[in-house]
Amino acid sequence: EMLSLATKYNKAVQEEDELSPEKLAIANVGRQDAKKHLEEHVSNLMSSNIVQTLGMMLDTVVF
Repeated sequence: EMLSLATKYNKAVQEEDELSPEKLAIANVGRQDAKKHLEEHVSNLMSSNIVQTLGMMLDTVVF
């Protein structure tokens, strides 16, 4: 899922360079914001990873 979001975001960045601001605004109507969704997934994974790492560190200290 993150791979598809990353490719969509890459495509959106390339389109941003090619299209004028007016055409870009029209082209983005109804599309999901790939950058926003990608940031949300990364944030969730990072917080999960941090919690898991802290849990492992606590287990190491306790046992």
